[in-house]
Amino acid sequence: MKISLIYYKKFFWTSSLLIGLFFITSCATTKVNYGETIPELFDSDLKKGKIFILSNQVDVRSMNVRVNGEVRKIKHTEIKIFDLKQGKNSVFSFMSIAGSEQENCDDQPYTFNTEMFPEVETYYFVIQSVIDKDTILKRRCFKDFQVNEGIFMKQMQNPRSGSNEFIQDMTADFIRDFIF
Repeated sequence: MKISLIYYKKFFWTSSLLIGLFFITSCATTKVNYGETIPELFDSDLKKGKIFILSNQVDVRSMNVRVNGEVRKIKHTEIKIFDLKQGKNSVFSFMSIAGSEQENCDDQPYTFNTEMFPEVETYYFVIQSVIDKDTILKRRCFKDFQVNEGIFMKQMQNPRSGSNEFIQDMTADFIRDFIF
């Protein structure tokens, strides 16, 4: 009886310690020097003609992003770089489940034409996980937001910031650029 109680206590303390370490390490964030890992993002000549995509969807699963027909896997806080085409471009994030593309709020790519804004040489997108309010059952889905460089950098430096702050910044930017 005493031996089993001793083993139980050791097991309890060991498992408590392991669980505690798991929670501490899972909450810790690492600082990444994006200047070293993604030099294109900080060099004005290298970033011309590029599309930068930041995944800020806070999902442990990797997802897919398709830009101009090219599909790549992307994880939370990861940045992917694609070449910008002259004319029509498209961006679409999705999960591949049983061979079908799912979990994008729009079910169609975000498209833009570089000829409409020829002065823009670099495009930035942030993939957010949002709640689709257009459906009866409120579900989480991915939304592809085109943002300016400042918002992209802010989300890149603090990818776990709340989506409300991101939406407020994006709305303020929209109002400043297009309404006033």
